[in-house]
Amino acid sequence: MSLNTVCLRPMRRADIDALVDLLRRTWYADSEPQVQTMVARADLEFCLARTTTAIVAEYRGRAVGVALGHINRKTGGRFPVNRHHKAACKAMLRLMRTTEGRRGAHELMALGVEGELMSATARRQGHTYDAEVILLILDRMMQGSGVGARLFDGMEQAFRQAGAQRYFLYTNTGCNVGFYDHRGLTRRIERTVPGKDGSATTYYLYDSVL
Repeated sequence: MSLNTVCLRPMRRADIDALVDLLRRTWYADSEPQVQTMVARADLEFCLARTTTAIVAEYRGRAVGVALGHINRKTGGRFPVNRHHKAACKAMLRLMRTTEGRRGAHELMALGVEGELMSATARRQGHTYDAEVILLILDRMMQGSGVGARLFDGMEQAFRQAGAQRYFLYTNTGCNVGFYDHRGLTRRIERTVPGKDGSATTYYLYDSVL
């Protein structure tokens, strides 16, 4: 595969279903198909609800990766409620109808809680940020091709153009954590949370200066 056949472009509304399927196959493939899709949709919509910059990698007419970012508004204040908030809440309500769906909803809420806890720790340590990489995900067939680096470069460029100086991101052991180490980001916060099955997940907050 040539990198020239993969183009980066702004995300379109028509990409959402392909990106939901990408999240489903990457992170939520161990439950019932209907639940997989609904959890992935809720996850993506929650991410989009606070996104100000979205870059898609397209291959043969299909979205095969995306970088979502948030750049703080100079006026401050909370991000306004939008259609993505509503779509995420609708998906969560549907998940609450079944036992497995409730389990998926709980996992999503736990991810949010871990992020808030790490952000609170960072604030106590005196760290402030102008921007966040909300999501970076790439189809497995594209991994190792350099497309992920191109998406990340594109997001950093968008941050610079907006005047951001420091940004952060959340990740965990279910993701390619080594990518951020290789990029030279600082692993600022680390939290290990034991699971009910005896396993454990480690959550990280990485940051960097532009």
